[in-house]
Amino acid sequence: MQAKLNRLYQFKKESSQRSYHEGVIALDELSRLTEMLKSDQAEIQVRFTFSDSEYDRSMVKGHVIAELSIECQRCLKPVLQLVELDFELLIDASDNIVQISGVDTLYSEDGNIDVFDVVEDELILGLPLVALHESGRCNEYWHVSDDVQTETDRENPFLVLKKLKTKH
Repeated sequence: MQAKLNRLYQFKKESSQRSYHEGVIALDELSRLTEMLKSDQAEIQVRFTFSDSEYDRSMVKGHVIAELSIECQRCLKPVLQLVELDFELLIDASDNIVQISGVDTLYSEDGNIDVFDVVEDELILGLPLVALHESGRCNEYWHVSDDVQTETDRENPFLVLKKLKTKH
């Protein structure tokens, strides 16, 4: 285990050693993700391992935890969202192997993997489609009534057909 989290890793060397890494990435290091958020003040906890897969390819498996400030779609103010996810990616796998394994692939550049880019991609994919404060938290005048009926009781229009059905 290394104390410092590097940005680039030589995946073949790391896979042969089955290396484990963990550390913190500052949010301001991830520019694409920062553009989507209300604040760039956050730390992202990351742990990941390099290993060989059963498909004779290197792979990276990891876990990411971040509390991100996202815009509430109801009031347009920041809402803190805990994003915690696992990822598993084959490295430089062919389309055939990806199809057989069902695991996505990651392409290296000159034998190196940019872990910050991997984490940024995974966090962007892990963001909720619609971020909202808890009910009634962002607008004091907007409340969900407890006695609102969630389903309306309607008569089945095909009930008439059931009466016409004959038994043989």
